[in-house]
Amino acid sequence: MATAAVAAQPGQIWRDDCYYLDPKTGECQRKYLLVLAVDPRSRDVVTAVFTSKPNGLVEQPACNLGPPRAGHFVGAPGGVLTLPTWVDFNSLQDLDAGDLTKLQRSGRLSLLPQTLPVPLLCAVLRCVLQCDDLTGRQARLVGDVAAVLRCP
Repeated sequence: MATAAVAAQPGQIWRDDCYYLDPKTGECQRKYLLVLAVDPRSRDVVTAVFTSKPNGLVEQPACNLGPPRAGHFVGAPGGVLTLPTWVDFNSLQDLDAGDLTKLQRSGRLSLLPQTLPVPLLCAVLRCVLQCDDLTGRQARLVGDVAAVLRCP
């Protein structure tokens, strides 16, 4: 059943029911996305994926710019994130507002009733702003969110 599109906001957690296909089975695999920033003009969204598989990510320091992987350890903040979890900066992605709407209406992408607490979101934003993989546009949008939230 199609649903009405919801506007994305920084700090929101979304569930993508078919983020990637399992290479062995070809079945859709679910991932949780963090909205880092939203372009106020185009409504395009900057996202990163949560992962509970470290694969080179570390807990200390929480902000790790790699190698082998860059990310921020967020612990187990609860809700859908019950295991030790990282925001994986290797997954940084711009999601077109039109595609976001299509994915929502198809039922593949859904907003969860959970957001990342502002102090933790600020820590993630400050960390990702140091990441080499961030584009200039992404850096501007993420920096604007950090400024609005008055992140330390």
